[in-house]
Amino acid sequence: MRTISLLKEYLQGLNFAKLLCIFLLLIFPNITFAQFKIGDSEYAGILWGENDFLDPEFYQDGSLARSEQDFIVAAGRHWKGAPPPSKASFEYEGKQITNSGIFNNEAVGLLQSADPKKREKAISMLEAGMRFDPSFFAFRYNLGRAYHIEKKYQKAIFQYEYAIAEVPKYYRTYMHLGVLYELLNEQIQAVIYYKKAVELNQFQTEALVLLAEHYIRTDLKNRAQIYIKKALTIDQNSPDAKLGLARLEIMGGRDYYAYKIFRNTDLYDEQGKKRPYNKKFHFYFAETASKIGDYVTAAKEYEELLKFPNDPFFTEFSLKIIERRRDLAKRFAEIKAADEEAEKEGQ
Repeated sequence: MRTISLLKEYLQGLNFAKLLCIFLLLIFPNITFAQFKIGDSEYAGILWGENDFLDPEFYQDGSLARSEQDFIVAAGRHWKGAPPPSKASFEYEGKQITNSGIFNNEAVGLLQSADPKKREKAISMLEAGMRFDPSFFAFRYNLGRAYHIEKKYQKAIFQYEYAIAEVPKYYRTYMHLGVLYELLNEQIQAVIYYKKAVELNQFQTEALVLLAEHYIRTDLKNRAQIYIKKALTIDQNSPDAKLGLARLEIMGGRDYYAYKIFRNTDLYDEQGKKRPYNKKFHFYFAETASKIGDYVTAAKEYEELLKFPNDPFFTEFSLKIIERRRDLAKRFAEIKAADEEAEKEGQ
């Protein structure tokens, strides 16, 4: 009886859609699904919601990758060549669009320029693409990023929620939602999303440090330390984890110790490849360098930060303010150098 009972429970747990999927896989063992690559990780599987499992309409043979500025770009299979053509088309500004992937990449190119007018055009393109193909993850994610940059936080959240429905296991979507909810002062929701990001990618430190930063901002230093230590156990050389340590030193008024942490952090790995890291690193390095009088480093770090105008950091901080601080640091560096030169001559 126990065996019969277990069998009954098992059969009840299988829905018709799953049985049909298994049946199709048995008949067509060579069915291939879309792939996408986030950082150095490869994800196999369809890019659509579960209900569309049997009908991935427009992107069955494609792949996705994340750009350095955190936009999603499309390519052919195995991240080579052009994205596959769509199985249908739509009209945009009098032109017939037959390839959603290429159309998405063109929009990303405009977004990465950080030009407001080009960004407006890119948003228009992504909105049109999303109306045509609402299940395409790249359209949803990139539109969320664009709305975030434009400080349209609720609209960004809406797009990311849909992106999660399409690709529920991509951790960065949850990180963006956490940041957005913090901006809207919905702290509990922010923590939930940060923790989900940690759960989905336990080999990345960025979400852990975002959690730590949340607790630093809410003056819960001990809790922040827990997440920073956890990040260091994952990667003791992680720039994000080092940023967390430095933030704790800054919080305690120990700017010089924070400065030393930043100075001793290598943004490149053993192969000379740049590590993924939170661009706030440059801001806090510049701030601490400025406080201890190293204006040359401060100017350099502000300049480095300005290379990432699309980073979420600039939804909290004005680009103009960073430019002004960079210029001031340069000016102070010149004055300090002149004073030191005059002092040498006086000796």
